Amino acid sequence: MAIKAVEIQTRCDHHLAFESCDLAGFSKKTPCKRCQHPRKNWFCLSCKDVFCGHIVNGHSLEHYQQTKHCVAVNCSNRAVWCYSCHELLDARVIQQWRPKDRSSSPKLENIDAMIVDVSDLLSKPFPSINVCPQLDAQSFVGQDELALAKEGLRKIFDRGLKALADPKVQHEFLLYSATLLSADSCPSELKADLSTFRCNLSEETSSFIKAQDELKVASDLSASITQNKFVLRQQTSKYDEVKKEIVASDERIANFKAMIKELEACLSTEESKRAKIDEVINSIETQVTTARDGLVSDLAQVSSMEGTIQAAKQLVAQQQSAWDNLKTTFTESA
Repeated sequence: MAIKAVEIQTRCDHHLAFESCDLAGFSKKTPCKRCQHPRKNWFCLSCKDVFCGHIVNGHSLEHYQQTKHCVAVNCSNRAVWCYSCHELLDARVIQQWRPKDRSSSPKLENIDAMIVDVSDLLSKPFPSINVCPQLDAQSFVGQDELALAKEGLRKIFDRGLKALADPKVQHEFLLYSATLLSADSCPSELKADLSTFRCNLSEETSSFIKAQDELKVASDLSASITQNKFVLRQQTSKYDEVKKEIVASDERIANFKAMIKELEACLSTEESKRAKIDEVINSIETQVTTARDGLVSDLAQVSSMEGTIQAAKQLVAQQQSAWDNLKTTFTESA
């Protein structure tokens, strides 16, 4: 089968993120970071590490698959390859894109690399967690001892299983159920169910509350992830616009400096504009860094909690089903 030749492209969206990179920071003999292969390796423009190509051990491709750092430069011929777009680009073309004055290059390079990581984070799915709303506690008033016990148990049933986390409510449940169990009029089926539930009350309630708490943590993480994703998308979009202004500003500043005697007034005005733009880019950098770090942390926590969340959901469903059955039995019998 004939192999289709790779067409050399002028540029792609990922190449544009590295227009300001220094392509002179590596040697033709720089070895692969993993296998130490000495020749024809590839220089990663995101992390500045060097890896061998696919004809050797394929460590450059492995690095892209693990990190999503898609743009690499061949150490021998300076050709640029984008793993994401599957396109080849001559590095000399990138050199022609650069403005003569590169005063903003380091900052743009750092944020561009950050945006690549952010795009990868935003593409990852994350679970949404729904936690059932809690019922408010209610007070009760009873008459004689048996009626008081029935009314008390009915109020506790209405409040839900989580109410038994309160030691006082547990005590009331045990007291009322004991009164009901001692009554001759209490149906045998209800007595059996009450006796079984009383024996495991502390353990079952503790497990239920723990599961509810774990679901609450997961729900909070889900909300945090949603908020961080919103901030990242908003600031990334804003950064694309501001970056264009910075690149255009750099070009204008370079031209003004070449004609500084005639354009001193224009240069002063442009530098003032540039200062305001720098304030915006600094703000964007701070917000993107904070939101990215928060998102990385949240995703790590959600990933580690997936098994716990599923187990918690099952436990809550089982306990709620048992509780509902007991409540139904009590209601029908009492």
